[in-house]
Amino acid sequence: MNVSSHINNSEIITEISWIPTPFTDRLLSIYSLLLIIIGTPCNILCVCIYFQKRNRSSSIKTIFGYLALLDCITLYTFNLNYVYREFYTKHYQHDDDDRNGMILIKKNLEEYSLTICRLLSYTAFTILQTSSWILAFGSINRYLLIKQLGYFKFICKRSYTIIICLIITFTFLVSNVHILVLNGYNDNITNNSTTIIVQCYKNINYPNYMIYYQRFHLFIYSILPSIFLLIFNTLLIRTIFQSKRRLVKHKKSSLILYYNNNGYSTISPQLIPSNKEITSKWSLRRKSSSIKNIKTISTTRLLNHGHSRKLTLSLIFITISFFILTFPSTLLFSYIRLKIHNLSYRRTITLFFTNLSTTTHAIRFFIYFVCSIDFRNDFFQLICLYFKQHKIKQNNLH
Repeated sequence: MNVSSHINNSEIITEISWIPTPFTDRLLSIYSLLLIIIGTPCNILCVCIYFQKRNRSSSIKTIFGYLALLDCITLYTFNLNYVYREFYTKHYQHDDDDRNGMILIKKNLEEYSLTICRLLSYTAFTILQTSSWILAFGSINRYLLIKQLGYFKFICKRSYTIIICLIITFTFLVSNVHILVLNGYNDNITNNSTTIIVQCYKNINYPNYMIYYQRFHLFIYSILPSIFLLIFNTLLIRTIFQSKRRLVKHKKSSLILYYNNNGYSTISPQLIPSNKEITSKWSLRRKSSSIKNIKTISTTRLLNHGHSRKLTLSLIFITISFFILTFPSTLLFSYIRLKIHNLSYRRTITLFFTNLSTTTHAIRFFIYFVCSIDFRNDFFQLICLYFKQHKIKQNNLH
């Protein structure tokens, strides 16, 4: 076989090297494989938990479930390609007297056909953009729900949440259609025999097409949604602290009222009300029944608020992980990457930062598990149900 027919001058795809596969690239590709192996079942569990019937009434849980579905698809875009490129390599004997030995050929999935090139790139760009904007919408949805803004309260309903998620998805599905038409071309190389090489992430008529679009993608995928996430999560954090202060103040007021009603005086001097604030014993007894009712209602609200706070904390930590893990990749691809002239180093750095940004799509299960007790309870119930059904099947077989 003519080895020269496999040479591709593209900076992103095929490369021929006279040395073995770098150890760093192999480790990074193993990490890509681990992201797929760990992230896939974790995201499927998130989908199963958040799409359960008892969780369907919550709009933010619907968003979390849909986000997990998108994350599961994301793990099979660039990561699968890196695993294939680093582990499925071909070696050819070279007969040049000056360079004796084996030639190592690395080939991406996109090189096998123009159709695969366009489908994989279209899926990757679309899913990444959709995922980041669904997360941004989740922050907006959560803030509107907590603040109870009258004009926008309808957005927090589950039906409208589903409609908006579908609109976001459809928008990016349509806006990226040009990739299916313009991305890539077949390059014919004639050397003893005509060979067709797929030039992916390039356009024969517009050489800078994918360079500019990748920058635009990073702006849409990372920078712009990060602005929304930063604004609304800052407002959410502020709301949480304000609510906590009100809760502490409410407890102090309830404590003062309790001691006054029962005639205790062994309280902190700061909690003792002034003479003008002390009411008669008769009026306190008269209001005791209403106070009990108010206390019951307040307790219920506090419980619901605690549940709401856990979901809000989950959303905040997901946002933090998204920003920390994707922003370095955005800077790299936008400014630094093109300045790296060594192709081997460029590929290694690209692989590292792509894995870094993809990590956020594999660890959200663990954020839900740590932050939300409801998620943990649903998870354990799901596991128990699975083993129960498995045991029933085994008993039926016997």
